[in-house]
Amino acid sequence: MNAHKLIVAAMWAGLLSLDFTACGPFMISQPLVCGPLFGWLMGQVAVGVIVGGIVQLLWMDLSPVGVGIPYDSTATTLLAVYWATLPEHGALSQVVIALIMAVPFGFAFRWLDQFARRVNTHAMHQVARLPDERLALGLWAGILGGVGWSWVRYTVVYGALFGAGQMAWNRLAYFPRLTPIDQGLTMAVILLPVAGMGVTLELFLSDEPEGRWAPWRASKPAKKEDPLS
Repeated sequence: MNAHKLIVAAMWAGLLSLDFTACGPFMISQPLVCGPLFGWLMGQVAVGVIVGGIVQLLWMDLSPVGVGIPYDSTATTLLAVYWATLPEHGALSQVVIALIMAVPFGFAFRWLDQFARRVNTHAMHQVARLPDERLALGLWAGILGGVGWSWVRYTVVYGALFGAGQMAWNRLAYFPRLTPIDQGLTMAVILLPVAGMGVTLELFLSDEPEGRWAPWRASKPAKKEDPLS
């Protein structure tokens, strides 16, 4: 993929990521939505559907509600879709390799969002110091500037990761072909959605679904029965 397509892909990825913490949410950043959409932009909708569906099932309960910034499943989806669509006709095992490469960057984008939130907070404190007659204009400037800054930083980071991952992809994409590793990675395309369905069922059936992220948490002591009752 040439430099022009890489830049265009990074710009679209930055635009889709705005829905995660900068502007919205309108649910466009959900993996099941942004995956097929970005796959369509890359010319391979099927890859976007597979990647978006797997990531959506595995991280169903993550959304930026309130002050919390969760794992960035949107970034994971967009990176995986881009890398998986580099070959014109990629194998299913390559989709799994792209996912493995992309998963750690969900944490990196979370840290990036946390840093950006501190920058935005500092900027709004400066806006709050404006006199009343200029406050409305300052608020609009702060909001639009924050959205623009978010798009620029997303675009730059995506562009750098797309390019760096593309160089690594040239080495990783074809080595597992026709080997037991390739067969295992292909089987993972089937098993990952099954695992995701387990996560989804646990989310809907459990009273405290967040407990799966903290298995070390001590269980609540059982109430003692009143002997007089």
